[in-house]
Amino acid sequence: MTRKKNPTQPPYRPRVGELVNDLTTGHDVVFMDSQGGLAYVRPVGGGVERALDPAAIKPLPGGPTLAVRVVPGAPRGRRRADEGAA
Repeated sequence: MTRKKNPTQPPYRPRVGELVNDLTTGHDVVFMDSQGGLAYVRPVGGGVERALDPAAIKPLPGGPTLAVRVVPGAPRGRRRADEGAA
């Protein structure tokens, strides 16, 4: 009887901004990008981006979930030009 080889499964390829699980820490992180054979992730809520082996990330149960990025309209303490003087 001939044994069949197990096909190697390619690493999961998430979309930018998708929440994924980091298998090295067990935490959920935000996928930022992939370059040079590495996957770049950042903690949920912000923080320092770091590089991982793409095989060390997996999708969250229940399917892809995108993180939301909130960008403020203007720095605090400054008035926007379209607000005018009060």
